[in-house]
Amino acid sequence: MNNATTYTQLFNMDSQNVENIEILTPHSTGQFAKLDAKLSAILEKMDQQSKLTEELIKKVDRQTTELVALRSEVASIKTKVCGEMTRARAYLPLQPFNQLEEFLQFEQTLQDEGVMKNIILDLVKSSEVSCEKFVRSSWRLLLTDEVARQCSWRGTDAKKCVRGFRITLAIRTAFKQRFALEDAEFDRVTQKFFQYAQDRLSKAQKLVASKKKKLETSIDLED
Repeated sequence: MNNATTYTQLFNMDSQNVENIEILTPHSTGQFAKLDAKLSAILEKMDQQSKLTEELIKKVDRQTTELVALRSEVASIKTKVCGEMTRARAYLPLQPFNQLEEFLQFEQTLQDEGVMKNIILDLVKSSEVSCEKFVRSSWRLLLTDEVARQCSWRGTDAKKCVRGFRITLAIRTAFKQRFALEDAEFDRVTQKFFQYAQDRLSKAQKLVASKKKKLETSIDLED
């Protein structure tokens, strides 16, 4: 063997085994170099593909946001062209329920499919052109914050779960007929409506108390 044209690399070798010696020639070394170059090129392409995928995801997210805004704008234009929708409250309550028991009794009436369809028709006639305002105003037609604070999306030991209510299905159906959006958007707005009911109620109570105090102060000054 010509020492000028060969060299050796030792690996997996211990004092008990001297047979694990692999002879590497310039030819095999060149093959390893080519494989290493190919591997580097593959890794570089994978990195480029990963970056391209991230950019595509960002574009899809932007386009989804723009699509939601476009659909709301189209609904607004339809309202202006066709005339503002008037809310016929033939089946919806004249006043939102202020007692949980009354609201639950109303919920039971929606087991009748005929009542359910009429409630949906009433809800669809809402004049709201924003999808979020449509959902919030629909709930406000039905219950006050006093009742809303006693409910939640998933329910607890102390709160009623509205997710499976028939009225929730009615509002969802009307929402999809008006805006053709995904259920996730309806769920998000509804969850927030019930989540912050107690905050809205507290703010309203503080406002009433503040106005009452100002009125009493004004009367005292007049006396």
